[in-house]
Amino acid sequence: MQLTCFETIRPKCLAEGLVIGASAVLLALMSPIQDAVADPLPRFELTAFVGYRVGGSFEDADTGETVDLNDHGSYGLIFNIREKANTQYELGWSHQDTSVDLLDFNGDPAKLKLAIDFFQIGGTYLWEGDLARPFLVATIGAAHYRPRSGDGNTDTFFAFTIGGGWKLWQTRRFGLRVEGRYYGTLMDSSTKIFCSSAPENSGCLIQTRGKLLSQWEISAGGSVRF
Repeated sequence: MQLTCFETIRPKCLAEGLVIGASAVLLALMSPIQDAVADPLPRFELTAFVGYRVGGSFEDADTGETVDLNDHGSYGLIFNIREKANTQYELGWSHQDTSVDLLDFNGDPAKLKLAIDFFQIGGTYLWEGDLARPFLVATIGAAHYRPRSGDGNTDTFFAFTIGGGWKLWQTRRFGLRVEGRYYGTLMDSSTKIFCSSAPENSGCLIQTRGKLLSQWEISAGGSVRF
């Protein structure tokens, strides 16, 4: 009567078993690699957005009055680098052309223009999702304030942002980013805005008192992954 490999242990049977076991382990290890090669996750992500930003006020150190920034549109670019499946590094730039309503040197109502640029670096955390992925973002960096009326000096301050929203991916590479974000600028008491050096109207219309200038923004933009 002929015995099978299950009834006795022979070198040939042992070798066959080792080959089968090693093949199964190798196939299991190669399967994720094959999936990653066939369907790699893009590491980089670029978003161009437009938004609408509200809020923001100065406190004039000379008069104690509050001067508000006018609500206005904004735009910018966001660059993300995937760090892990649910986290990304984020670099961002945003721009807003706004204005301030106040009295000029002659006491007449005036609308004075101001450009604000935020340069930020931080990170993004994403929750799981197929079409829509909720996310939170936090960044720190600088805010550059440049008067476009008068000959006042430009100033740069420490700034930060906190926000959240959804990333909607219609395809693997093209999607939509929708978010709300808070912008905070820490201003000092030496900032002078909307100045004039003319002999008859020398001086500055606003000298800020150190405080946190707060703005809120809603935005939407198109994203591409590569």
